[in-house]
Amino acid sequence: MNKIKLQGLLLAGLGTFSYAASAHTGLLPTGGFSHGFQHPLLGLDHFLAMLGLGLWASSQSRRLTQQAISVFLLFMTAGALFGLAGVGFAYVETGILVSLLSVGVALSFGTAKLPKAIILTSIAAFAAMHGLAHGSALPVGASAYAYIAGIVSGTATSHVSGLVLGLIAQHVNATGFIRVYGTMTGVIGAWLLLAA
Repeated sequence: MNKIKLQGLLLAGLGTFSYAASAHTGLLPTGGFSHGFQHPLLGLDHFLAMLGLGLWASSQSRRLTQQAISVFLLFMTAGALFGLAGVGFAYVETGILVSLLSVGVALSFGTAKLPKAIILTSIAAFAAMHGLAHGSALPVGASAYAYIAGIVSGTATSHVSGLVLGLIAQHVNATGFIRVYGTMTGVIGAWLLLAA
């Protein structure tokens, strides 16, 4: 099987995990740990961004990889807790779509020339947007905190999955897959931004 067919199959397979155009439209259930864990896999915007961050991290130093994933999980959790407490931001959905566009650009063109502080600050800001969207959609209660714990666990799983896929792609000399994924993610982010 040639590389183009393999890349197409991988992208099609990834796409089958996501059935919603947006993870924050109210289409997905929002109660308890299991629903939270499923959310990163079933919401297209969240899935593409989380897996994309893992793919991007696969080509970075171990230290930057650990920092990027830790910063994302920390700020997403903080954003979710702020959202649960009633803190809002008018452009949270726009921020999420910009995160898709940014992941696409990072995977397609790289981030080698950007200072690490800018990279980590951007990751923190986008993570907070994802978290705010989750938290603001939840009713206060025990199931809300379990849902947030599930979101964090599912997001971490998506990050690690992207990291492993990226390392496999490098090992089998199929890094073009990562650029194709980046282009697809960026185009979807741009399309959703224009459609919003």
